[in-house]
Amino acid sequence: MENNKYENGDGKNPLADPRVASAVFFPRPDMPYGPESPVAQDHFFDAADGVRLRLRLFLGEKRAPIILFFHGNGETARDYDLIAPDYLALPASFVVAEYRGYGPCTGSPSITTFLPDAHRSLDALKAILKKEGRLGPIVVMGRSLGSAPAIELAATRSRELAGLIIESGFANIVPLLTLIGVPAASLGITEDHGPNNYKKMASIALPTLIIHAENDTIIRFEEAELLHGASADAGKVLFRVPSAGHNDIQARAGNAYFHRIRELLSRVSTGERDAS
Repeated sequence: MENNKYENGDGKNPLADPRVASAVFFPRPDMPYGPESPVAQDHFFDAADGVRLRLRLFLGEKRAPIILFFHGNGETARDYDLIAPDYLALPASFVVAEYRGYGPCTGSPSITTFLPDAHRSLDALKAILKKEGRLGPIVVMGRSLGSAPAIELAATRSRELAGLIIESGFANIVPLLTLIGVPAASLGITEDHGPNNYKKMASIALPTLIIHAENDTIIRFEEAELLHGASADAGKVLFRVPSAGHNDIQARAGNAYFHRIRELLSRVSTGERDAS
């Protein structure tokens, strides 16, 4: 696993302030919206500090691409049971990573552990794929809060990955913190303290799809434009979803949502990426 500046936990990074964690993260237990998926498999693994994390796996065809998905805030991996069949039909395997304190996971979420845990999730997934003889390419995908771990992995472990999908992602963390009531300026928080999604995008030449709602009032469409503009992928795609907000993007996009993802997976399956 890559070394990470966030894994200090000593308070030197102002993002480690408890006021930040309480404003940014909204963990909750699994609250199913329907019957449990008959194909879902929960895989638990331990972080270095003994915290138990989960991958929820929906495994498709053995050679199909694998989407490692980082969900949004206030969600759990169990919430994706109803939508998982649409990912399997792409075709793809769909694996949802869980954060500390969310669903059945132990511990408390924090910026200091958020991105290091993403590396642990990828490591755990790769071990599962190796054991099962699954050879499909891995695509990382992040929605909203989950855009940070997805971009982190795409920027630091691109040789192990084949593509990147960002849904409702943010470029800069300081405006987002200010919006949700965190006194970023008085805490001395700058972009360099945070995930720095915008800066990382310049190093990512993986096939990239960015999906964003035009009426998103939580993470504005301009953030998607910044990420798209910074991306190093020559074939990058920005899919603007009309008349949609932050939490109804799939419903508003309809079939076009999965059509765009299928297009990205097609690029991945041919091994296409920017030669630069």
